Order: sequence, then structure tokens, then C-alpha cells
Amino acid sequence: MKEKELEYYRNIFLANNRYIFISDSKLSNTLYLYSAYVSYIYFEEIKKNNYTEELKEIKSHTIFIYLWSIIEAVIYYYVNNKLLDEKSKRKYLELLEYKKLQKIEETDDLYICKLISKDIKLNDSINFHSLINWLNDKKLIDKKIIKKIDYFRKMRNLIHINAFLVSNEYKLIEEIEKAFIDTKDILDYIEENL
Repeated sequence: MKEKELEYYRNIFLANNRYIFISDSKLSNTLYLYSAYVSYIYFEEIKKNNYTEELKEIKSHTIFIYLWSIIEAVIYYYVNNKLLDEKSKRKYLELLEYKKLQKIEETDDLYICKLISKDIKLNDSINFHSLINWLNDKKLIDKKIIKKIDYFRKMRNLIHINAFLVSNEYKLIEEIEKAFIDTKDILDYIEENL
């Protein structure tokens, strides 16, 4: 990779103020770098080189992983900024779950349970699929945008070889343009709603 080309793509995103809505400068700088890297891979490697379909597919995986990282970071930032006070955070970061107390002997999979309240922490250790479901349940993000975010979760999971082997549904190289459009839609929504 040539540093000059990476900087070229970074400057495009900077000129367009893509992440101007992110006040955390460390996060914003990283988002600009990741976005530049995605563009570099797509335009300088996939588009300009005569790679085999297999190599294009692997490069596409890399693009999806980086796009996913961008979306994930922006979603965490969004939620942390939407829930400004501790009361709101406690309200939204509370899950109700059942705790098994006792198994009923005569039946399979039947238990005596009690409903308990559990606080979750909004950080990178939370399962992102759970966070997507939670955002949907709490209506913090529009359903159309939730679907686009979940699309990235599915695409990102194809990096796992077992998931990739069982999924004949997607060729990632054919999904990239849709991914760029969806990424823009997600980022525009977050920017407009912060």
C-alpha cells in the first residue's frame, strides 16, 4: 500500500466532513483512516488489478470488516450521546431476564423461574446483535436503518469460514456497492439524529 494513495482517500473524506458530527477527535481520526483504507482497497486494489475472483472475494471480506467496524463505532457513539443522563442510561440499559430457580422433574425444559432486572454496560463487550435488537426494541434508531445495520452484521459474519461455507446466498464482491450506499445511509441518519 502506498501512503500517498491512502492519504488521498483520507483527504476526500476530510474535505466532505464525513465525520464532522463526531466530537471525539481520536474516534473521528480513526474513522477517517478506516474509511480511507476501505476506499484504497476497493479503488486501488480490486478495481485496478486483475485479481482472481477468489482474491477479490477475500479483499471484499476485508472491506466488510472495516465497514462493520466503522458502523459499530458510530452506533456506540450515537447511543452514548443519545442517552446523556444516568437516569436515561439506566432505563435503556436494563434487561429483564429469567433466572432458573428449580427444574420441574416430570417435564423436559420446564423450570420455576423468577424475573430479574439486569443492567448491561454500553461498551464494546456487549454482543452487537443484542445491541441491534435492543436499539430496535427501544426505538432509538429507525427500523429501516436497523435493517441496514443488521445486513452488515450478517456480511461481517461471513468472514468466519464455517458461516461462509454454508452461505451460498452472497458473493461479497457483488455486495460492495450496496454496502457503500447503506454505510452512507447509516452515517447520514446518525449525523442527522445526534
